[in-house]
Amino acid sequence: MVDSHAVSLIEAMEEWLSGDDFERAWRECYDMSCRGSTGRSDRNISESVLLQTAAKLHNHLPHGPLERMIPAPDTEFVRGALDAIGLEEPRRAGLEDLEHFEAALVVVYTHLAHCATMLEKEMPGMANAILSGKIDPRGA
Repeated sequence: MVDSHAVSLIEAMEEWLSGDDFERAWRECYDMSCRGSTGRSDRNISESVLLQTAAKLHNHLPHGPLERMIPAPDTEFVRGALDAIGLEEPRRAGLEDLEHFEAALVVVYTHLAHCATMLEKEMPGMANAILSGKIDPRGA
């Protein structure tokens, strides 16, 4: 049934976000996004680094339902997810430090899982087509 899978999508995301694979992946993506930056201090991290890291992190989702159902977050989605929790505008001040940066990534990817859950509930046929590979939301 779709509802039981929807819950498992959120649970799968929470499990990934709390694991070592996520920790390694976001740090690797962060390092790649910071390449070329001069004087990196890991403080007041710019929104552009967050956006690049969030997009790169998508390639590290575990194989299976998360990989198939979760699209890469774009700028509008990242800003909306952070706005939903009342995070101060990262465009102006950046993110305070790596702890806040990681928390922002967790918020974005948790929000993606909840949106995918909503898709499954409201459009089960489309969700099943995505899960079965008939539709690729990544446009590939």
